Amino acid sequence: GILGGIVSSTAVTLSFSGRSKQVAEIVPALALGIILAWSIMFARVLVEVLAVNRPLLGALWAPMLAGLVAGLLYAYLLYRRQGDIRAEGIEFNNPFELMPALKFGLIYAAVLLIVRTAEIYFGTTGIYVSSLLSGTVDLHAITLSMAQLGLNGGIALDTAANAITLATLSNTVVKAGIVIFVGSKALRTAVLPAVLLISLAAGAAAWFF
Repeated sequence: GILGGIVSSTAVTLSFSGRSKQVAEIVPALALGIILAWSIMFARVLVEVLAVNRPLLGALWAPMLAGLVAGLLYAYLLYRRQGDIRAEGIEFNNPFELMPALKFGLIYAAVLLIVRTAEIYFGTTGIYVSSLLSGTVDLHAITLSMAQLGLNGGIALDTAANAITLATLSNTVVKAGIVIFVGSKALRTAVLPAVLLISLAAGAAAWFF
């Protein structure tokens, strides 16, 4: 879950949700892996922002850290409740293949265009709405787009931070939907409370900090 979350927490969620109906005895481990992947997503966002726009971290660290800590605390509770389980793996495509890189480039360009257009015609509200929608498709693209636009006063750092936070929350809700529609009942019972915990923690931190 941790290693998969570095690549794609959505892929982990989809893969593990499908397995929960095939191998019922490892559902606690699958739930733990999903929550860990979700938690690592928040740390991954901070690393991506650090690489592109370090000053943005000052406005973004609180909600991302809150989401990370909330997820890890819930994962710890799941870990304490589960017994011995056998190992399971997850496969990913080669990250150095050309086609995925080209697809990401197109998504990134499209998101950048959508966000800029929304800002021109609808101001800050347009940025937030486009971030919510973009987060349901690709969190990497909207994170890097906001970090890029926040450079040199393209948009306010607070606006960029709020937009990224909204994108992470919408992405988390989409992954919760995957668990609901693809996963087993036992997986839903184990995972879905984390959605509320993580969302409340990240949202509250964004509001107060």
